[in-house]
Parts: sequence; structure tokens; C-alpha cells
Amino acid sequence: MRAGHRTTRSRAWVALIAGGIVLAGCAGDISGELSRNVQVRDRVMGAIATDSTLSHAMVQRLLANDPLRARVVESVLADDHAAQYVLVRIGRNPQAVDYVLQAAAADSAGRTHLMTLLKGMQIALQSKK
Repeated sequence: MRAGHRTTRSRAWVALIAGGIVLAGCAGDISGELSRNVQVRDRVMGAIATDSTLSHAMVQRLLANDPLRARVVESVLADDHAAQYVLVRIGRNPQAVDYVLQAAAADSAGRTHLMTLLKGMQIALQSKK
């Protein structure tokens, strides 16, 4: 099956499911229907997860406000593989490393910890000479 055909098919499923919800008389309470109906929820979430355009739009919505953004970040950090991926990406981006160091040095406890780590790195580098 071609990728473009899959995208069209996924969108058709989402439209069909949304149309079914409207026809069922619950258009005013879509979130309630998704909460109650596991099959509909799984199909909608599956359609979003498999379509990069829909996935991107959903991510943008989840990052649009502070409470949702915090839940997304906490979920990512709670997953070992996702957290490791984020940390590797941060480590490869000098600007992101700067942000992390600024955040770490924002208070006295963070600065103390940061200095301890840097001194340890300095000692390790000197012992290799």
C-alpha cells in the first residue's frame, strides 16, 4: 500500500468516526464519547498516531498551554527511552546545553552541584595527562 493512500485512508477513518459520533447525537460531547467508548478512542488515537500530519497537529495542541506541556514533559521523562533520546539531543545542541547549565546555575544548590561536577571533570582530565 502506498504511503499517500495510507494517509488518505487514515483521514477517512477519522472522518468516518467523527461523522459517526455526530450522527449518534454526541457532537457536543466528543471528549465524553472518547472517554466512554474505548473502541472509538483507540481508533481515533491510532489514526492520529499513524498520520504524521495529525500527530504533529496533536503535539502542537498538547504543547500549547503550560499544564498540558508539563504533562507531556513529565510523560517523556518518565519513559526511559524517551528521556534518553531527549538528553542525547540536548547534549548534541550547544544552545540546549547552555539552557540546561543556566537552569542548573539558577540557585545556590544548583550552582554548588554544577561546580562539584565540573571540578570532578577537571580532576579526571588532569589524571589522564
